[in-house]
Amino acid sequence: MLTSKRLSIFTSAMLLCAGLAAGADLASGKRAYDAKDFATAFKEFTPLAEQGNADAQFFLGKMYLAGQGVLKDTDRALKWLTASATQGNADAQFFLGSYYLLPHIDIAQGLEWLRLSAEQGNQDAQLLLGKSYMEGNRELPRDPVQGEMWLRLAAKDNLPFYQGELAAAESHMSQNQIVEGKALAAAWKPKLGLKPDEKPGSGEKPKLQ
Repeated sequence: MLTSKRLSIFTSAMLLCAGLAAGADLASGKRAYDAKDFATAFKEFTPLAEQGNADAQFFLGKMYLAGQGVLKDTDRALKWLTASATQGNADAQFFLGSYYLLPHIDIAQGLEWLRLSAEQGNQDAQLLLGKSYMEGNRELPRDPVQGEMWLRLAAKDNLPFYQGELAAAESHMSQNQIVEGKALAAAWKPKLGLKPDEKPGSGEKPKLQ
């Protein structure tokens, strides 16, 4: 008969083994996905996603969105991407933001998801958010200083394309605006794991639907 102490040790060991197994399955799924073996990736990711693993949920969402190894299914893609993004997965937040923003399905919701991802340091999200500030729309008033900040963060240690986007934006800005944006970028710190019910750097609580 197990004592309470031994039972506690036994339980901890079982949880550790389960965690290691989940990590191994996730790693196997990622290797299969990178090798374009989508059937194996789907097999590895599905049980993990159903157990609430945010990374597995993200990959399943991406697979359904692009029809990789499964029939393209936007509803299932959004289900898994939302489940992952709600847990703070920055990549899933970027995919959701892009999905809602770029075709103007829901600009407000797209911007909110992009901001969460950008605040975590996702440079693709930072690029889109910066361009949105530069262009302005009814959901997000034009703000070159904020645009400079996000575009500068997106361009940092990144591909030439991102540098080009920053340079193109700065060609239409005043020197004061550029200086202000640079200062904001220098002071910015990533907020990893940011979720919809938490406040982003702007101090405004997102109102995701």
